[in-house]
Amino acid sequence: MRQRIIAFLLAVIMIGAVLMAFRMPILRSFSTVLMAEDKLEKVEAMAVLSGGGYDRGNEAVNIYRAGWTSKIICTGGNPELNFRIIGIDTLESDLTAINLQRHAVPDSAIVLIRKGTSTLEESDIILAYCKQQNIKKIIVLSSKIHCRRVRSVFAEKFENANIQIIYRGAKSSIYDELNWWEKEEGLIAINNEWVKTFYYWLKY
Repeated sequence: MRQRIIAFLLAVIMIGAVLMAFRMPILRSFSTVLMAEDKLEKVEAMAVLSGGGYDRGNEAVNIYRAGWTSKIICTGGNPELNFRIIGIDTLESDLTAINLQRHAVPDSAIVLIRKGTSTLEESDIILAYCKQQNIKKIIVLSSKIHCRRVRSVFAEKFENANIQIIYRGAKSSIYDELNWWEKEEGLIAINNEWVKTFYYWLKY
């Protein structure tokens, strides 16, 4: 019995030592597995999903200026409640569009669709727009750690419609995705994304 206890304790110590030695790559894997991006390609339009008008808007500007697309679609029907404190009633899609405009993206390049309160709803809205405009290749831009879930929501329905998607993610300006555990915002973001990933997997 004593030998079994000693063997168990030694095993625990060894496992702990291995986890400690490889803690950095293990922790990073929790975020890198979520960042399922594609290489940029020339497309007919880019859709910027709601929920991060600053970071996603900034990355959309970079992609637009690099010449990968000439049209940017801003979606999102959720209100930005904090702005009501100062008397401004606006939606997430509005803020993304405003960010594009402050970087001198012309109004003619911006399509504002003030609808969509979830990734699933936005996928249907963007699909309908692509069909209406006969768009066959589009960039879908979200945050870096959202790319895998976005891909799981968009992929099948767009493939069935013969529309190719290039998935891209905007880097967070608040925390480092590769060292997400160093800031509270990173801890919350990674935790929330894994919860949403499992929720979407179970429900859809």
